[in-house]
Amino acid sequence: MNTKTHSIHIEGLEHRFGDKVALSDINWQLPEKGIVGLVGPNGAGKTTLFSLIAGFLRVQRGKIGILGADSPNHPSLVGRMGVMPQDAIFAKDISIFDQLLFLMKLDGINGTRAENRALEIMKRVGLEKEIHRGASILSHGMGKRLGVAQALLGSPEIVLLDEPTAGLDPANARQIREFMREVGKNALVIVSSHNLLELQDLIDEVGVIVAGKLVASGTVEEVTQRDRRFEVTFGVPVTPEMLVQVDQLDGVQSANYDGFQMSIDLDASGENGLNQALLELQQKLVDLGTPAYELREGASLEQAYLKLTSDTQHTSEEG
Repeated sequence: MNTKTHSIHIEGLEHRFGDKVALSDINWQLPEKGIVGLVGPNGAGKTTLFSLIAGFLRVQRGKIGILGADSPNHPSLVGRMGVMPQDAIFAKDISIFDQLLFLMKLDGINGTRAENRALEIMKRVGLEKEIHRGASILSHGMGKRLGVAQALLGSPEIVLLDEPTAGLDPANARQIREFMREVGKNALVIVSSHNLLELQDLIDEVGVIVAGKLVASGTVEEVTQRDRRFEVTFGVPVTPEMLVQVDQLDGVQSANYDGFQMSIDLDASGENGLNQALLELQQKLVDLGTPAYELREGASLEQAYLKLTSDTQHTSEEG
């Protein structure tokens, strides 16, 4: 398999649990480094995909190439991947320090080097004062931060983080995000989260998985530009006639109004993309004699995600 260092190549991946199809025909190539988001509804297959990449589950059909190796369990990957499951579990009556040292020993890191790394990583997640205590004293948020810490112990080249900031207060969540940004400069970080507003400002690329299928992937701009929403504010109240005229434009997917504002979804998939659709919209408003007082782009990862999931579920119901 032709792979590049610090990258993941997934081809024709399928997975079943009995008669239930968890993943179907997943094809995805991830970058050498940076932060990639994995989003989708509950039960869509995100955790299954994480588990397959991490080697927790056996690949049934298809291929996963990681860091030049042709399978997630290849011996060459020992110590090169870090994983934080959604519900990471630590021994309650053994000191956190000893647990971290044990985990590093499994990756071949011992002695002073291991001790220094454990202290360093715990400081980065704000838990250095708890390092010699047992995990029983940790709150939910502290447990999350410890999970992030253990995933990054060995300076891995690929890091999988499942809901790393769920349950954290804003200050600690920001600390973890900043840490992830730093790690993403030299490694590939794959993060699963339901907080799309948080993800949009954090990730470089995104994959959207719905009902076991990867329905969109690429940079955030590529995924959100499949359609774009604009909020148009007028100096006069919007009328039903104005709405009909705008809604009939080729580049408009949908339009709604409320008072002085009109919300418009523009189609960016045409030959000339978003710019042409936006020009046609602006020209139509001029023709109607009601040019916009303000036109503000309101597209977001959340809006694109909701539309992708809605469209996919609607297509499934029709099929």
